Amino acid sequence: MSRRQLIEKIDSLDRQLGLRAEVISLVSQHAQHTLGCINPAWLLGSGALAGVLANRLGIGSTYTLGMTGVRLFPLAQNAFNLGRNFGAGE
Repeated sequence: MSRRQLIEKIDSLDRQLGLRAEVISLVSQHAQHTLGCINPAWLLGSGALAGVLANRLGIGSTYTLGMTGVRLFPLAQNAFNLGRNFGAGE
């Protein structure tokens, strides 16, 4: 590759990185806003419950359970959206 092509490629990758950074920033702002709308008592309670469960189950089981939840979350989200759409047609 010539020097000019390398510079163009670097510029392109730099723009892509900038766009990804903006997306991450927007997602984190949305997450902060969403968490700000939740009652702090719920956050503390759910955190305490998660801590107790992690201690009770052990790190291996907790990790496995968490990864299963991460994989099932999109499925659950789609199911709830589908159910909401059925209710909206009435």
